[in-house]
Amino acid sequence: MKIIITFCLITGLVSSTNVISYSGGSVIMTMGDRHRWSSHTPKYICKFAGGACKTVIQSTAQNDTVFEGRFSLYESKQGHFGVLIRELNPQDAGKYRFGLANNWNREINLKVHHDACCGMSMTVVGHLNKDVSISCDYTVEHKRTWKYFYKLKGHSADWVIFTMPGKNHKENQFYITDDNRLNLFTMTIRELKEEDGGVYFCGTQTWEYPIKVFSTIKTVHLHVTDKVQSSVRVTGFLGGRIMMKCRHPLENPKARFLCRELEGECPEKTYTNVQNEWQQNGGFSLYDDTSGKSLMVFFRNLTEGTYRCGVDVSDFTEQYREVNVEVKEDPCCGKIISQAGYIGETLTISCEHPPTLRASLKHFCKEDENLICQDIRAAGKYSLSDHSQPGLFTVTISNLTLSDAGVYWCGVETSEGHISYTSLTTRVQISIITSKVIGHEGDAVEIRCPYDSKYKQNSKHVCKDECFTEHSDSLIAQRTTQNKTERFSVHDDITAGVFSVNISRVKAVDAGRYWCGVETGDVLMNYLSTELQVVRKEVLQVFGRETLSVSIECSYRGESPESDGKFLCMGQQLASCDKGGVKVSSEKNRTGRFSLSNDAPAGVFTVTITDLREEDSGTYWCGEESLGSSIYTEVHLHVSKGPGSSVLITVCVCITLLLIGASALILYRLKHKETQGSSSSNRTDVTKSDGVSPAACDYEEVNHSGQYPDSDTSVYMNTSPSTNSSDKNKATCIYYTVQLPKDEGPNYTTVSFQKNSDAPKSSTVAFIKEDSSTEYATVKHRPRQE
Repeated sequence: MKIIITFCLITGLVSSTNVISYSGGSVIMTMGDRHRWSSHTPKYICKFAGGACKTVIQSTAQNDTVFEGRFSLYESKQGHFGVLIRELNPQDAGKYRFGLANNWNREINLKVHHDACCGMSMTVVGHLNKDVSISCDYTVEHKRTWKYFYKLKGHSADWVIFTMPGKNHKENQFYITDDNRLNLFTMTIRELKEEDGGVYFCGTQTWEYPIKVFSTIKTVHLHVTDKVQSSVRVTGFLGGRIMMKCRHPLENPKARFLCRELEGECPEKTYTNVQNEWQQNGGFSLYDDTSGKSLMVFFRNLTEGTYRCGVDVSDFTEQYREVNVEVKEDPCCGKIISQAGYIGETLTISCEHPPTLRASLKHFCKEDENLICQDIRAAGKYSLSDHSQPGLFTVTISNLTLSDAGVYWCGVETSEGHISYTSLTTRVQISIITSKVIGHEGDAVEIRCPYDSKYKQNSKHVCKDECFTEHSDSLIAQRTTQNKTERFSVHDDITAGVFSVNISRVKAVDAGRYWCGVETGDVLMNYLSTELQVVRKEVLQVFGRETLSVSIECSYRGESPESDGKFLCMGQQLASCDKGGVKVSSEKNRTGRFSLSNDAPAGVFTVTITDLREEDSGTYWCGEESLGSSIYTEVHLHVSKGPGSSVLITVCVCITLLLIGASALILYRLKHKETQGSSSSNRTDVTKSDGVSPAACDYEEVNHSGQYPDSDTSVYMNTSPSTNSSDKNKATCIYYTVQLPKDEGPNYTTVSFQKNSDAPKSSTVAFIKEDSSTEYATVKHRPRQE
C-alpha cells in the first residue's frame, strides 16, 4: 500500500493535500493543535464538481459530531478536528474541502485504489475475561511507517494504541508488536471485557503538517462472547425430531440466535427476525418466546454437532449456552405408525421410547401447518399413562373429531439447567375413518373429503392403500379447483370445504382404502380414510331342498389367495357383513352347518350348507378381502320343500304293511280250516302250492284318503298259505288293497316277517314293481310237509 501526501502552498490559493486510500477501507484525517474543534462554530465538508463545491455536510449544531451517511466530522479525544470517510468506493474519489466556517479550511485530493492488500473486513471473536489477538499484515512499503489501531465509536474514530516501526508498546490492557521480518503487527487485548467489543481499524499513518492521514489495511469486527453455562448433551434418535428450549433470563436482549460451531468458532448465526412466531431456516425452526425469555429450536433434520443458542446483548457482545447434539440409533425409535378411528370414539396409541428414559416426562404433540410439533393440553381430550412394560407409554384421545386427524409425535422430555429438550421418537399418523362407500361394477361413485378452512389454498391429494410408505404415490392430485386423470376426476369446493373424487366405470380393482390428504410445506398429510367396497355385476342364483346340502361357488381375484380373507355373510344389506352376519370365513372354515373350502388354482372358494332349512333362504354375500380391498358378489339362495313328505308316506306304508301282514297271519291261523272259495273279481293272482287247489279267499280293501284324494297308487299284498295235513285240499286266500297317493317317483319298501314255530319253513315277502306309480307286496309260503 502506498500513501502519497503532497502539500502545496500557492499564493492566494488554499493549500491542497493528496490522499491515497483503498476501496472497501476507510480514511481518517485529523488536524494539528492550531485547528481544534469548536462546538460553537459551523462545520462543513464539500466536494468539488464542475467548478463549484457541493456541500456534503453543513451543520451549526453545537455538538462534538456531525455526519451524513458515511461522512463524519468530529472532535477527536485530543480535541482536534477530525474527518472520517468509511467504506470507500471509486465514486468517492475527488477534491474535497472541509473546515470551520471562516476560521480555516483545507483541501484534499482523494484517490481510491483497488488493491488486494487492503480494504478487507474480518470478524474476530473473543471470550469474556480471556485474551484475544488481532493481526494485520502489510506490504514492504510500510516497514518504516507507524502502525495504529483505531476504534470506531458511533460516527467517530480514535486511536487505541500505536507503535513505531519494529517496536512494541503497551497501553493499559492493550499490547502491540510490529514484526518487521513477517511484515505483521498484532494487537493483544488482555482479559477481554464486554466494552472491548466493536469495530477496529488497523493501518498505517503518515502526516504532513497540519494533516495526519490514517489509511486502513483491515476493518476488524471484534465480538465478545460469554459462555454462561457448561455444555449440555442433547440426545436425539435417528428418524426422530428434537424440540429444545434455551432460556436466557436477560431483560430485552437485542436479538436471539442459533449457530453451529466449526473449529471452535461460530461463523454464521441464524437470528429470529420476528418475535413470538416460528421462523423456518433449513433443517430447523426458531421461535423467540418473549414471555418465557427463551429461544425455542425445533430440529427436523437431526445432525450431530455443537450448537450455540444465545442472545446479543449489544452489537458486539453476546451470551450463549453450548449444546452438543448427538444422534443415536435405537430399535424403539424412528418408527412411523398409522392409526385410524371413528368420529366420536376413543383412540389409544402405544408410544415407545428408550427404557433408559423411563423416569423422564412423557410428551405428546401435534404438527401444525409449519411442521412444528406443538404441545397439546386440551382438558379431558388427551391422557398419558405409563405402561407396565419398560419403554412404553400410552396416549388416549377421546371423542374423536375430524380436527383430530394429523401427524403427532411421541417423546420424552429432559431438563438440565436452563436447557430443556424433548426427544421425539415415534411419528404417529392419525386418520379419521368415515362411512364406507359402496360402488357397483360399471357404475360411478363419489368419495368426499371435507377439510379445515385453513387448508383452502393447499394442494389436495387422494392416495390409495399404501400411503405411509416410501412407495406411496398419489392416485390423483389437485392444484386447481378441477382436475381429471383417466377414470378419476376431482373437484374442490372451497366454499363448502369439500374435496371430492369421482370414479367412473367402477372396477373390482378400485376396491380399497382411500386417503384424503393436503400438502403442508413439503409434506403430504393424510387425514381422512374412506373404504370403497365394490359389488360385482354378477348375481348368483342358488337352489336347494330342505334337509339336503347345497354348495355356493364364489370366484375371487386375489393375487395371494392363501393369505387373503374369504367369507360368506347373510343379510339384505352389505352392512350385515360388519354386524355379525358372517356365517363362515377362511379364518374359521367350519361353523355349524356351514363350511368353507378353497381351490386356489381355480380361484374359487366354496361354501357348503348342510341340512338345509327353509329359513336359510335369503340374500348372501361372497366376500373377498385382498390387501385391504373388499369385493362382494351377491347370492340369492332359494330353499324349497324336499323329499321329506315321500319318506313319511313310505314309513307309513311300511307300518301299514306290517300291520296287514300281522292281521293276515292271525286270520290265517283262525280260518284256514274253515274258509275255502273261489277268487273275487278283484283278485290279481293266486299262487298255487303243490297239490293245493284254488280255494275261496277273503278280500279287504283299504283306501288312504290323506291329503291326496286323487291318487291312484295301489299297494297289493297277496298271501297264499298252505293247508295242514288234515285239510290238504283247502287254502285260505286273503287280499288287501291299499290306495296310496301319487308321489314324484316310485317308493320301494322291504318288509321282513318273523316266523313263528308253526309257520311253514319256506315263506317269502317280495315287492314287485309293475309301473312307475304302483308298488306290490307279495307274501308266499309253501305247505308244510307231513
